[in-house]
Amino acid sequence: MTSDKQHIDQLMLEKLTGNISGEDDHALRQLMATDPALKDAFTRLQQQLNDPAAKQYLNQLDETQLWEERKHLFKKNNTRHMKVLYRVAAGLLLLMGSALCLFFFREQPQHPVAAAKSEAPGNSIILQMANGQTINLSDTTQASLLNIGAVQMRVSPKSLQYEAAGTDAPTAMNLLQVPAGKDYKLMLPDSTEIWLNAMSEIRFPVSFSGRTREVFVNGEAYFSVRKDINRPFIVHTGQFSVNVLGTAFNVNTYSSNNPRLSLSSGKVALKSKTGNQSVQLSPGYEAIYNSQQGNGFKVDEFNARNTLAWMEGKYYFKNTALKEIAVVIRRLFDVKVQFNTPGAENITVSGVLTKKDGLPEFMDNLSKTTDIKYELRGSMLEIL
Repeated sequence: MTSDKQHIDQLMLEKLTGNISGEDDHALRQLMATDPALKDAFTRLQQQLNDPAAKQYLNQLDETQLWEERKHLFKKNNTRHMKVLYRVAAGLLLLMGSALCLFFFREQPQHPVAAAKSEAPGNSIILQMANGQTINLSDTTQASLLNIGAVQMRVSPKSLQYEAAGTDAPTAMNLLQVPAGKDYKLMLPDSTEIWLNAMSEIRFPVSFSGRTREVFVNGEAYFSVRKDINRPFIVHTGQFSVNVLGTAFNVNTYSSNNPRLSLSSGKVALKSKTGNQSVQLSPGYEAIYNSQQGNGFKVDEFNARNTLAWMEGKYYFKNTALKEIAVVIRRLFDVKVQFNTPGAENITVSGVLTKKDGLPEFMDNLSKTTDIKYELRGSMLEIL
């Protein structure tokens, strides 16, 4: 028996799908006995496939359709036996994401590859269910469709969509937390879409059963609210609440002293937490709440390009102090900024910080146009 990569892949796939012969099963067991990494990877896949939600999802798959859509991803083989196996493999790939990609498409044949590792919990997007269950949404090895009680969710490292919620779905609040360096999209059962910026969180129910649809936000989020004249959508922040029917707006509470709401379309009514101050907004305007002075909302026009650029991973600065830019760097790249020269934090600069281009390019441009010197060491940026 050969132990080359392709043959090992075939044995594991046959084992996972229950199509392995007694002889090949014995051979695979011998290989796993001599290679702990292979055994560990296979065990993880087995455990995931035994999950009830995964079983239900795979039972509902149309293998023939999946094969036609994804057969170009697999090595060609003319035997009918392998075609059936790879139909199932296409379903597994769809279900389990990059974990099986590591098996079928790894380029280094020297060592069987372990399953994909999840990100460290501290840097992961986390969903805390109302029932106490915690789901790591950054985990690329979990099933893409989850059934938890009366709730059905489609999950990925970039988005969470509630596809169905039974009549007995809980109305208690779930908590979605997005860490530094990440952003995430949430679609609620009423088709309201929410984009969460880094270091933000939202509390929301799985289903809206009352006369209102209410959520709680901390950080920054862009809302595209599905209109429902019978059930107003209410967003609560630490300083004010927002009442809408169907509209799109950006809410930013990074600064607890000056939280703001910028309206893209529709109309909204804002009310202070104390209830004694309120304001209505029209598209193109934003309201900034001054919680320290207690003089209520300040309304003014806003620059949509600058305010909403975070959704494209961009931040525009004009005569902005480095200490303010440092806060954005912390959120965008999960990097702390240390000022080694007194007064350096008050230097003002202009420019564009782009997540795609990376922090080094931004700092290199600053060094070329100013006297700023820096060193980037892992998760620490030192301004010299």
